[in-house]
Amino acid sequence: MSYKIYTVDRIEGDIAVLYDHDDHKSDIPLAELPEGLKESDILHFCEENKTYIIDKEQTRLIKSSIEDRFKKLFKK
Repeated sequence: MSYKIYTVDRIEGDIAVLYDHDDHKSDIPLAELPEGLKESDILHFCEENKTYIIDKEQTRLIKSSIEDRFKKLFKK
């Protein structure tokens, strides 16, 4: 299966603004995305069956990495 990876940048009304790793923007209706989607979630888009899946583990790892960077940045 072929997957494309996106990050949820923001949600505006009934549209989610996604960016891929090449910084290309896509506006996708929330109705086409998994329930419970949040800003900063990592999504895999399966090109074969045209579905999006939230990668909860990758989302958690990225959020943890960002939190660690902030802690180091503001550590006195």
